[in-house]
Formats: sequence, structure tokens, C-alpha cells
Amino acid sequence: MFQKQPWHKLSQLLGARGVKADWTGFPENLLKPTNELAETFPCAGRCGGYMDVIKHNDGQHIGVCASGCDKRSLQKKDLIVHVPDFTTIFSGLAAAFGINGVAHTEIDGLPACWQIGEYNPAASYRFPVVAMIEAQASRIERAIGQLATKFKKPFFVLLPSAPAVTQSVQDVALRNGAKVFAYEDIIEFTNDAIQVRGNAASILSDLSAAWIKNIDGSSGETRYPTPAGTVWGDIILEFTADEMITVSCKGQGHKQFSAEDLQMRDKRTKKPKQAWTFLQAMAAANGNMSVSDIDKVKKTKQEVSANLQRVFQLPDDDPIEWSGEDTAYKAKFIVRGGEKLTLSNARKRTA
Repeated sequence: MFQKQPWHKLSQLLGARGVKADWTGFPENLLKPTNELAETFPCAGRCGGYMDVIKHNDGQHIGVCASGCDKRSLQKKDLIVHVPDFTTIFSGLAAAFGINGVAHTEIDGLPACWQIGEYNPAASYRFPVVAMIEAQASRIERAIGQLATKFKKPFFVLLPSAPAVTQSVQDVALRNGAKVFAYEDIIEFTNDAIQVRGNAASILSDLSAAWIKNIDGSSGETRYPTPAGTVWGDIILEFTADEMITVSCKGQGHKQFSAEDLQMRDKRTKKPKQAWTFLQAMAAANGNMSVSDIDKVKKTKQEVSANLQRVFQLPDDDPIEWSGEDTAYKAKFIVRGGEKLTLSNARKRTA
């Protein structure tokens, strides 16, 4: 049976602050006491409103209802204002996105709105993740517009409950390159702890894959679905034919690339460029290619590096380094010639 989730309480209370009686139905272990005492208290009478809290000289606290309900003596401990443990709640949300070491930061100019990190589904793709505790549609829509101006790329917005994700909110999100989820779409509170929902990962990966495809498609360039956290040493390139390589990386399966895919084919002659020949020579030398005159191949090497950085989205690190001691170019990735390539025929191509 589906367990009703408590997250809607976050937006029901003004400023997400209240005494424990206000937080009925919300997990106690997700609340933190403050040093403040409430000036109003829920009335237990027929009015359903709030009582003013009057402190007498003898230290007693009395609740007085303006609607004429009976006065009540209140305990000081019951008047302690509690706030949500946002660190724990946002850490639960972050876990669904694979964000580690979350440190939520309130976004300037947007009250009750925090960035909890970035979703990193593939190497250089990072999509901001924002959590809000707002329920009013007009304020949410305005915030989405401001966030779009701030981020200038797709982003996620997380709201406390499904009713807050109205059709108008979704329409505004779509126009601004964002996706809105309710907390309960991503996490649930069960067994006294926050748990990531089982289907959260697939929902997020499918959505981000569409975003990435759209981003890449606009440039007409081929990209490899490089997993987040990849380094060059995780990538394996193997020539399986004269003008074809197979790529694999961290269990992502195998994908074939041609010289054209790597932008290493001359558009006029339709023949592979020197960059492709250089990569073949690297493969024939198992990634450790001696060079007698670096000036002759330096420009070609730079073209190879730039194309690999573009395809694998690891732009901050050159995949091929120069060793002055060995007078050789060394690949940081694994590159092999396979049965179709030998050192001798690769060198013939560079002649």
C-alpha cells in the first residue's frame, strides 16, 4: 500500500517554521528545535485557528483565543519553534541524482530556493538541481524564469508535493528548458529514513539522455556517452578495420566510430586525414609512439587531441602527452591496432 508522504508540510507552514503541533504528520527525526518560542499556538477549540501566547509574570504561558474558545495553559517545551532538517532532506534528494557531499546553498533573490548540486549523467554534462519549498504557482513560475536566466542550460526544480506541479508550472518549465518533479517522485520516507525511489534513476537518465541528444544534435557532432567520473585511462580504442575503430568505456558497451565520426576525413577528397593516420600509428605502437621530429607532427597531434576531447567530453586534460625523455607521444587512453593494423603499414601512411 502506498504510504502518504509528508513533504507537503514543508510548504504549508509559513517559512517552514512551527511548533510540533503544527508539524503533525511530519517525521520528528526530520525536525530541528530552535531557540525561539512561538507567539501563537494551534487552538484546540472549535474555531480551528490560533491562540495568542501570553506569558505571565510567574513564568506561565497561557493561550488566549480571539474567537472566544477556552483559555489554555501551555508548556514551554510545546512552544519551541521547530524547523525542517534541510541538510538531511536535501541530502536524500541529492542521493537520487548521485550528488555526493551535498551542501545546499540558498539562491540570491529567490527565497526558499536552494541549489543542492548538479546532476552529472555524462562526462561534461552538468545540470543544476534546485529544491524549493514554495507551493504558490505564480511564485514558482517566476522563479523558474529567473533560474533559466541564471543557469542558461537545462535544470531540475524539485517541489514539496505533486499538487504544486501544476500544468501551468510544467508549461513554464518546458519553455525554459527545465523539468519539475515533486519530492515524492524522487524520494520517500519509510522505515524512519529517507529512501530514493527505485525508479528515480531511470527517470532521470532517460530525461538527461534526451537533453544531451538535443544539445549534441544542435551542433551536428558525434559524441560518445562518456560516464560521469571517467578519466582517459578508462577509455579503450581499437582499430577493427582500416577506417573503423571500436570504443568501450567502463561497461558502457561497444560503439563504432569512423574517420568521419571523429572529423578526421577530408570532405573534399573523402580520404582520411593525417590525424586519422596519426591515431593509427599510435595504435600500432600500443599508445607509445616514438617521434624523431616533433615539429612535423605536432600540429596533427593537436588536431587528434582536440577531436578526442570533443567526442569524449573530457576537455580539461590532453589525452596524448609528450615525453621528452623517451622522445615519444604517449596516449593516456588504451589504443590498440587489432588484427587489421600493424606498425609497418601504419608507418607507410605517415610517409
